[in-house]
Formats: sequence, structure tokens, C-alpha cells
Amino acid sequence: MVPMACDQDGRTTLPKRAGARESVLGFPMRKFLVVFLIFLAVVVVVGDVLARSFAQNTIASQTAQQMNMPEEPDVSIEGWAFLPQAIGGNYSEINLSADSATVENVEVEQVRVGLSDVDAPLMDLIGGEPDVTAGEVDGSVVLPYSYLNSQLPEGVTINDEGEEPRMSGELAITELDLSTQISSGAEFEVDDDTLHVRPVDVEVDGAPAQVVDSVAGMLAFSIQIPDLPYGLHITDVDPAGAGVRVDGTASDVPIMDGEAA
Repeated sequence: MVPMACDQDGRTTLPKRAGARESVLGFPMRKFLVVFLIFLAVVVVVGDVLARSFAQNTIASQTAQQMNMPEEPDVSIEGWAFLPQAIGGNYSEINLSADSATVENVEVEQVRVGLSDVDAPLMDLIGGEPDVTAGEVDGSVVLPYSYLNSQLPEGVTINDEGEEPRMSGELAITELDLSTQISSGAEFEVDDDTLHVRPVDVEVDGAPAQVVDSVAGMLAFSIQIPDLPYGLHITDVDPAGAGVRVDGTASDVPIMDGEAA
């Protein structure tokens, strides 16, 4: 016999069966837990995306101000999850890219910077006064040919013909009272922060060898490379489209504070 029970109104009720599942808001407990965990996962993912976006926007805004960029750079904080990095205040990799920036009153193009082992306390970012330091920095900028053209004789410019840079134009050779079309390849070398430009395979329309040698001397020049972003030390130079790509590296670099530039 199953014992019966009565409620306060004297009605007979059956006792709950042993092992009966509790319910929450009308849902069985197991189903409720599954739904709750899915909801929690969605909240965490959305929060991670929003927090990552906030940090990227903060870095982009500060960088644009420091480097006189006409537009904010694209910033990407790498890693599958942002919040663990943010809570720890250390980011494994941050990449920045921009079409242009101004360094030492010189506009450079195709700015690319990779930051690793970045120390950026979360509260500093939230407070609007970020103090961000990168353990290692690799980057490059393109020094446009327009910057180099100022060192060439009047009427001659460097441009990109095919895949190779060339100097060409109408050159006046005053000592010979001659004005003629010239064309030459260009090779680039770097010594510390100085870029050396050397003409190769010089062509001068209808001119003897001594004139070609004279023209080669007129086309060779050296120019100082402006300081790179974040104090990058120049490691290499290569022709790249409409200019010369300058690569550099640095360590323990302040990215956003009073010292950054």
C-alpha cells in the first residue's frame, strides 16, 4: 500500500516519486542547465568580441594621433580568445596597418607593424590613459619615390616600370651644353639610416661613353631615411611598387604613452 497524504483542504495527494526531477520555470532541470550553459557561452563570446573591438579601437585612435595618420589604422589583436589576454594584461600578437603616416614631416606609405609580447593593462585601456609596451616589434614603411626625386637633377624622376625601378627623363648636361633623354635602373643600399641610390645600366640617347659616365655620377645620391615608427632600427631596404620598402626591428618599445612616437 502507498501511503496517502492530504493537503490543507483535506484533498488526497500522492507523494512525489523517488528520483522525480525538479523543474525550474517549468523546464526539467537537465534541459534548463543545457539552455543556461548555451546562453552563458553566447554571452562570453559576445563579450569577448566587444572587448576585443574596444581595445582595438583604443589602440587605433591613439596610434593615429601619435603618427599623424589621416585615418585610423587597422588594428588586429590576434589569439583565439581576447578576455584571458585582457585580464592578464599581456597580448601575444597585435598587428597594425595603415595606408600612410607622417614621420619627421615625411609622408610614408604602406605602414605595417607587428607587435609581440605586448604589455597593456586592461584598466589603463579602460581609463583612456593606456601605457602599452611591446617586447618585440617588426615593421616596415614604404618611402615614396616622390621623396627621393628631390635629390635627382631637374627633369629626372624615379618610377616603377614593370617590376624594376628606373630613373628617366630629360636631363640637361650644362658642361656639354646638351639636353637629352636618359634612362637608368636603380639599386638601393642602406648604411645605418642613410639610403644610397646607385644608377645601373645607364642609357643616354646618342652619347659617347664619357657622357654616360658623367650622367651616372649625376644620378647617384644618398639621402637620410626619416626615423621609423616606434624607433625601429633599419635592417633592410627593397624596391616596392611606388617606393622603397624600409624594414626594421626594435625591442622593449613604448607603443602608447608619453614616449611613444
